[in-house]
This record gives sequence, structure tokens and C-alpha cells, in this order.
Amino acid sequence: MIKVKANGSDIAILPAIKGLVSEGDIIAKAICDIMPDAVGISVSREELEALNDKSVYDNYEMSVLEEVYANNLSTFGEIELPAPCYVSAIDTCKVQGISVIPLDINDIDYTEIYCQRIKAGDMMRDAFFTRRANRKKFDLSSPMAFALDWDRTVNKSRGFRRLQQDREEHMAASLHNMSRLHQRILAIVEIERARGVKDALSRSMSDKVSYQVSDSTPIECSHP
Repeated sequence: MIKVKANGSDIAILPAIKGLVSEGDIIAKAICDIMPDAVGISVSREELEALNDKSVYDNYEMSVLEEVYANNLSTFGEIELPAPCYVSAIDTCKVQGISVIPLDINDIDYTEIYCQRIKAGDMMRDAFFTRRANRKKFDLSSPMAFALDWDRTVNKSRGFRRLQQDREEHMAASLHNMSRLHQRILAIVEIERARGVKDALSRSMSDKVSYQVSDSTPIECSHP
């Protein structure tokens, strides 16, 4: 777990692996252990609204790349969509009466940034990789190793790397804004972006940033 201080507030950033069912228990444990004043998750405002409506969960259809990602990640356990790490965070926070805040860029701004960052060459490379993704070999030594290897491959071109950096900086700014209102904050951030968010936070302030390994043992939450 990554721990940061900002504006006198304690921010804990918990890297999460999207898709793995087992991540849901890890997220629930972290929320119950920390009992933060607010939880930020690395989704947009629109994505958070969709996650709050369980009636649409069965309507989600995976893209070609998402199917390849899921097939590889299933090496490590059961896979579900939407990502259990986010669903568990929302469900646990509802039980505990904790606010959930979207950290990521909203859809309109993301579309504008995407059009600025992604050039023809980036799109051509993406299409080339998508056609051959099923034949690509990834690092399957652990869920974390796979997620990071996948991210390096998918975001190999300069435009897509810049786009992800924009997301990291926005999420760091969102956490900084949250620190003005909340004393204890837990951020659930996909593992691919967690260190970048930490780096963006550390660039924006002089407080010491520490990196610690989280305990992934599931626990039961007590109801209020």
C-alpha cells in the first residue's frame, strides 16, 4: 500500500488488479481496516454512476482486447465484470456509510484529451496489436506481473503513454482536492496507474511518500 500525506490528511493508495474476483475481498479488508472518511476509485463520474446501477451489469460486452486480457488473467482465478475491486469498494462503503469519489477524468474531457494525444501512428499500432493479441505471450508469473506487462504492451506508443500520464495526474489532483475535505482517504487505483499517481502526488508536495506492501488476507466487515 502506498501512503501519502497531503494538506495534513492521510492518503492510502491501494493498487488493485481489475477483473480478479479475489480482489474484492482485499478491497473490503482495506476499507474495514482503515475506515477512511472517503474512498476514491479510479473510474470516471459516468463509470461510477453505471457501477451504482447493478441492473446494467449483465449488458456489458467485452472488446477484443478485454477478452484477451480476461483470458490471460483467468490463469490466476475467477474473472468478473464489472471489476470486483470497484464493485466491492462501492458495496462496502454503502454498508459502512462512507462516501465514494470518482478520481478519473470525466468522459467529455477524456474524449478531448484522447483526440489531442492519439495520432494516426498510435491508432495503427493499436489496430495491429489487437489483430495479433491472442498470439502474444505475456508474463504470467503473477497477477501483478501480467497486469504491468499488459499495460506496457498496450500503451507502448507515445500517444497512449501520454494519455495514461494525463489520467495519473488527474487522479493525483483529485486526491489532493479530497485531502482538503477529508482526514483519512483510501484510494482504490488500478495497479497499472498506482505508482504514477503516487509520483504525481509526490511532485505536487514536499511531504514524505512511503511505499509499503499490503496484507491481502480477507476479513469480514462488521455492519453498523
